[in-house]
Amino acid sequence: MTCAQSPLSRYRETLRKVALCLPFIIAAPWAPTSAACDPTLKDCVAPGTWEFKLALGAGLRTNPVIGADNIPLILLPQISYYGKRFFWDNFDLGYTLVDRPNWMLNLLATADTDGLYFFQDDWGRFFVDGGLTATTNQAFSPDLVATPEHAEREGDQGPQTDKNPLSPSRLPPARLEAPALSDRHVAALGGLETSGDIGPLQWQLQLLSDISGVHDGQTARFAVSSSTSALNGKLGLSTGFNWKSAEIMEYYYGVTEGEATTGRPTYRPSSGTSPFLRLSWSRPVNERWHWLGSVQYEYLSEAMRHSPLIDRDEILQIFVGGVYHF
Repeated sequence: MTCAQSPLSRYRETLRKVALCLPFIIAAPWAPTSAACDPTLKDCVAPGTWEFKLALGAGLRTNPVIGADNIPLILLPQISYYGKRFFWDNFDLGYTLVDRPNWMLNLLATADTDGLYFFQDDWGRFFVDGGLTATTNQAFSPDLVATPEHAEREGDQGPQTDKNPLSPSRLPPARLEAPALSDRHVAALGGLETSGDIGPLQWQLQLLSDISGVHDGQTARFAVSSSTSALNGKLGLSTGFNWKSAEIMEYYYGVTEGEATTGRPTYRPSSGTSPFLRLSWSRPVNERWHWLGSVQYEYLSEAMRHSPLIDRDEILQIFVGGVYHF
């Protein structure tokens, strides 16, 4: 039996989840280090094999959008399939063009994760992010309050007191509805993904463009990772950055004239780069279970931080729990 996943393939799977900032927490941080892939090892998957994992624990991912709830991370499924060339990993679809011992090149289609911060469907958010619901459309704005003038009766001399409780002069101030934000959809991205290893380091680069016509933007994602034995398990460290074009930034984090209010001015951002750092630890319990802990810090780009839709400078993700391999 031959094995479809080389060590580099497993690095690719782990690094992709880092670069995309998806719930990558159920990816094991360890991988074989030899050039040959032993099919008896847990991190090696035979061709055409489906792999199912379920992470159960406690964690959250902060949502930087004003008025949106943080995303709880409690129950996180992962479904993956790796053939000799074709692979599917949750919402990533790919085809391997070049697969060499220290380098790999893939065609990749995936989701633009920025849209998930505005996702309204409860079940979709639960599956993708382990969350419940988040909304940014505020029906009312405290800056938009209109007070009706006191009605004056024809022929009255001076102010009069209206004792009718239903009279407009005695009604509470009316609140005007603020313009709602336009829907922010999840775009489909497509392009090239390349990854490799240099000594103890594994690296990955994605160059992607919108293939769904949602915002016609581009993004570049880079990540580098390394792991070592620690605390009877594996300790992994990853760092990198996500660059997003002005089209992506404007679609998700810009404010049009039709969306603007007194407290939400128009905003047209430029492109931006957000660096991140991730630390993870994993320890196998038996053939089916392993413990997992991870924390990731992402510092938002200046263009994103200045958006009237954003109320924080960073995104923090923490998870502690166990992962079950079916």
